[in-house]
Amino acid sequence: MKARFIILTLFVLSFCNLLLAQVSADAGKAIFTARCNACHGIGKQVVGPDLKDVENIRSEEWIINFVHSSQTVIKSGDTAAVALFSEFNKTIMPDHSDLSNGDIKNIIAYIKQESENVAKNAGPNLKIDKMPYQNTDESILHRIIFLDLPGNHVPLQLTDYVAWLAIGVAIIFLIVALITKVRFEDSKDHDGK
Repeated sequence: MKARFIILTLFVLSFCNLLLAQVSADAGKAIFTARCNACHGIGKQVVGPDLKDVENIRSEEWIINFVHSSQTVIKSGDTAAVALFSEFNKTIMPDHSDLSNGDIKNIIAYIKQESENVAKNAGPNLKIDKMPYQNTDESILHRIIFLDLPGNHVPLQLTDYVAWLAIGVAIIFLIVALITKVRFEDSKDHDGK
């Protein structure tokens, strides 16, 4: 009887331990919102890199090490870490050594869940097939010809119906205005003779 009680107790304790050790996207959301949200987005870039699908790009171990101390990973010569550091203007990510591996796994679970939500909610017009236009020429002529505005701009796609409709309406308006002006000047010439 005593042996059964001990076995049952061990089973219950191991089950409770398993439940406590399970990854929780909800816990990850709370940590992400409090600690990561200011610099990282999921499906958008903020100060640091967009974390959408990061669990497919980097290993869990790499992410944990980077979150604990990004500079340690960078200084180790890790090519991915060095590239990220350079790409984001050598902005130093603060160390989060106080987060446990479990906390970071929860954050990864939340990022995975949100990445799936972003992918589900993305419409067909949100997919960018081409690299956005980026100015590499600083001349004044380039700025005048291309109306170079700050930011990344994507060329119109055939499926951008609202933009094409607006362009069509603008062209029709210009043609009507030109015809009206010509008729007005014509009638002015006939009245003046």
